[in-house]
Amino acid sequence: MKRKTLLFILLVTGFVGAQSCKSLFKSDYAELKAADLTTFVESRFPEMYKRQLAQSEMIRKQLIDNFKRSFAFAQAAENAGLHKSDEFKKRLDIGVEQLLATKYTERNPDVVISKEEWEAYYASHKDQFDAHLKFIAANSKQPITDEQKERQREIWSQTKTRAEKARQAGLDKESGFAVLVKFGKADLLANLYAKSLEEKNKLSDDEKKKYLAEHPAADPDKVKEKAQGLLERVKKGESFEKIAGEFSDDPGSKGKGGDLGWFGKGIMDPAFESAAFALQKGQTTGELVKSRFGYHIIRVDDRRKAPPNAPATPKNEGPGQTPERNQEPKEEIHARHILIDTTESEQFESRLIQDKVKRELEDATLKYTVAAPTDFIIKVTGLDRNHNPGALGGQGGSMREINPGVSK
Repeated sequence: MKRKTLLFILLVTGFVGAQSCKSLFKSDYAELKAADLTTFVESRFPEMYKRQLAQSEMIRKQLIDNFKRSFAFAQAAENAGLHKSDEFKKRLDIGVEQLLATKYTERNPDVVISKEEWEAYYASHKDQFDAHLKFIAANSKQPITDEQKERQREIWSQTKTRAEKARQAGLDKESGFAVLVKFGKADLLANLYAKSLEEKNKLSDDEKKKYLAEHPAADPDKVKEKAQGLLERVKKGESFEKIAGEFSDDPGSKGKGGDLGWFGKGIMDPAFESAAFALQKGQTTGELVKSRFGYHIIRVDDRRKAPPNAPATPKNEGPGQTPERNQEPKEEIHARHILIDTTESEQFESRLIQDKVKRELEDATLKYTVAAPTDFIIKVTGLDRNHNPGALGGQGGSMREINPGVSK
């Protein structure tokens, strides 16, 4: 009996101890420090924007709120273990190298990395580049071409060479660099957290079926069926203008019987343009034309060669000079169309996912609190807050403690 009691006490003590350790853990992103904000703005923002921040309390508060959200999402990402993922580690490594290379270039704007130098770096770190390229390819929607691979090799080698020089110069040991890395990690964690929520909130087949049953206009099959039915009616001789006026989803041309007026190439959606310019006067497309806007039924009412533009008269035209004429006349068509919009059918799923993600992100800002200052100092040459007392709390000039209750 005593053994069982002792075992129970040990188990409870261990559980309480583990919970206590967990409660003692404090994320780096639980606090947004005024001094860090000052350092970040000083290091990363152009002079013009720093002046705007210094002169506008509202813009400074907006910036603070933006970073508070980023820090809250970073905490949520840590709670989900995303800071331990391979993707985070690889993206962080890329970001740090780029930051170091940028800092080195800013300090040494006249230094040129020769091809021989970056080629030598690549030759001795080929395995690292292959791993980098594999990571890039895995996250690319399109296959990487040989030309893109070669460009990546040059960019990667030059970046790594400059980053090495930055380390040799001790730029990675500067306190300001640590702040930039911290803020960069917060953004990276926030993005990974949002991405994880998109994966988590993908619609199930049942959810899709339920939504489509309640919103038939979002059903891609029904949308295409509707467009095909209108095309068949046009083919049977019904009035194109009447059908366009009744059914077209293009508000600009619907009231004009689908009339788009005269237009040349390079104006319309490429798929629409290709189909329209393939028609002769009086012809209608025999099949539905799909563009990024939806399904089109197109009729060409007329074709013409556009008159050439007026001669361009050179300024200070001298004797013997001939006014330069623009290009040869371009072909134009006068067309009508009936549009059946596919935006809802193509985007409803991503929209519903984003709605869910938005709600969870809002919950994260409530769950993961971030202690933050009400204001912070911005150092801007030539600005003096004493010229407008009380209005420019973020300006440069004599330093003062903005919020006595917040550690700097």
